[in-house]
Amino acid sequence: MKPKVMLRFASGLLLFFALGHIVGHITRHDTKDIRIQKVLKVMAENKFDMYGQLRSYDENYSGMSLNLIFSLVALAVILWILSIFTERNRVLVRALLVPISFCLIGFSITGFLFFFPIPAYTSFIAAVFTTVAMFTMVNKNSELK
Repeated sequence: MKPKVMLRFASGLLLFFALGHIVGHITRHDTKDIRIQKVLKVMAENKFDMYGQLRSYDENYSGMSLNLIFSLVALAVILWILSIFTERNRVLVRALLVPISFCLIGFSITGFLFFFPIPAYTSFIAAVFTTVAMFTMVNKNSELK
């Protein structure tokens, strides 16, 4: 499989992850489980000083959730753009794939440790695609001689 295709698959996986996260973000308060409702209520009602602003853990959770959505969409777009340049500028694409792959590996580790399998596996597979694409772009015809 060509690096261009691998990066586009990784981009699609990140969009899938972002869409799932959007659904989870929007519906996270829609639960019938009384224990979860109690926790959400406490998280929303108790505010504390955060560097001059009164914030609740629910607000922090919402903000971080939105930040992840924005990050996933941005990474998906960046990977798609990089896929366009896999033949024309391998050095730049490879250099940018290093931190992106590292980030995706981090997402997969935290997904396995703190969340649930779908985002963990999605990140892991995207990390595999980006890492393999990065290493397959080194060949005799590349400008990385």
